[in-house]
Amino acid sequence: MKRILGLLLGILALPVLAQMSGQIGQFDLVPQRIYANPAFQPKAKINVAFPALGNVYIHHGNNWIQPRSFVEGGSSALSSESILSVIGENATTTQEINLELMHVGFRFGKNYLHIRAAERFRSHVNIPADVFRLALYGNVGEYQFENNTANFSDLGVDLMHFREYAIGFNRRFSEKMVAGLTVKYLYGMESIQTVNSSLQLRTDPNTYELSSSGQLDVHTSGINSLISSDEEFDIREYLIGRDNTGFSFDFGATYEPIENLQLQVSAHDIGFIQWKDDLVNYQTDDASFAFNGIDMTDFLFQEDIDFGDEFQSEADSLLQELEDTYGFAETNESFKTSLNGFMRYGVAYSILTKSDFRGTAWANATHGVGESQVRFQASIGYNQTIWNSIQLGVHATKTEALPLTFGGGVSINSGFFQIYAMAENFAVFSPISEVEVLNENNASSNSTVFLPSNPMDLRIHIGVNFTFVRNFQAAPDKERAMIK
Repeated sequence: MKRILGLLLGILALPVLAQMSGQIGQFDLVPQRIYANPAFQPKAKINVAFPALGNVYIHHGNNWIQPRSFVEGGSSALSSESILSVIGENATTTQEINLELMHVGFRFGKNYLHIRAAERFRSHVNIPADVFRLALYGNVGEYQFENNTANFSDLGVDLMHFREYAIGFNRRFSEKMVAGLTVKYLYGMESIQTVNSSLQLRTDPNTYELSSSGQLDVHTSGINSLISSDEEFDIREYLIGRDNTGFSFDFGATYEPIENLQLQVSAHDIGFIQWKDDLVNYQTDDASFAFNGIDMTDFLFQEDIDFGDEFQSEADSLLQELEDTYGFAETNESFKTSLNGFMRYGVAYSILTKSDFRGTAWANATHGVGESQVRFQASIGYNQTIWNSIQLGVHATKTEALPLTFGGGVSINSGFFQIYAMAENFAVFSPISEVEVLNENNASSNSTVFLPSNPMDLRIHIGVNFTFVRNFQAAPDKERAMIK
């Protein structure tokens, strides 16, 4: 139990590093655009991703880490009030990494088929604001908790690491309509899921005694073997031998009601993983505990007693009593986790249609499905293709409860070689706040620190592909005629 609590605390302390960027589907030269809608058909007839580099996706999101807002004026002193003012009721931090291991796709006639494999990791941590208030002010400080009770009921960790094997197929059913489906087999590797958390900490207004209450229920898989010193780590069993399996699918369609206008709709990551291997679940039905303090008068002033040893003994006794009182029960029951499913809606209009100079204005919106942590997000942008070799894009994005951000991307095609990069939220890379750094004597030095203004939503795509038999010379209307 102590090992898992230590791991949970480690995850809660993760520094800043699930849906993809809204722009990737608009780069029709990039085969990974199919991630945005299974009905999209890349321009090239044959597409092969560079192993492990076809699509590297990194996402960091949070609703409270704003370094520029944490300092007072031009000094390097942190302002606790400024930190608390941006947290709201809960501080959330999301991190996601997708590493595409392989990707091969080819078009034949009206059809496009692709297979891919990817390593996927996500973590979502939710910390109630009362955790920060308790750390900054203490239980009897200047901040008055409602009913003298710090509420930790929304404290939770959702972590999952799995591998995805996918096969996708789409078909142009008419000049105006394309539909596609991607089916995915999922292999689970690690999971930590907070199922129930209703912890509270109350301070007696007269005696300042502390008492806790509530419930905590955490499910884990694949964690015990990683942190246990009693078991020898088996790399083969870890990579291919675990019995954590699941399935998911993406489906989508595009429709062109009039020339140059395309409507898009798709659903993504609709599925689950059943965790059956290396299971350790922790649950307490009653987290009631009363702490009356440590009475040090029995050993503080006695010469024949070692204060350090006695204090350590009292602390060990308190920790043992805490563990016994909480009474965490360990079970090995299988559990199920769903993916962060989401819906995507889009529209694209071709403004420029010359064969070597194409421009498209676009907009899309996404939102989560069911219990998904994907927030509502809307983007609007423009993509320009030059000489059928360079594709540039810029856009603006508004995510629920977050400020408006700007992003963009580029795809460069030289022969069959392709490299691309896309970023969401340029403000992360524009450090506009400068603060002085004080030395150990509180004297101002010449050193300065640059603080990013808005790292609350950062998404990056980078990748390398090999694309063959690309038909870029035909104008869009002629290309559709060729497909018939």
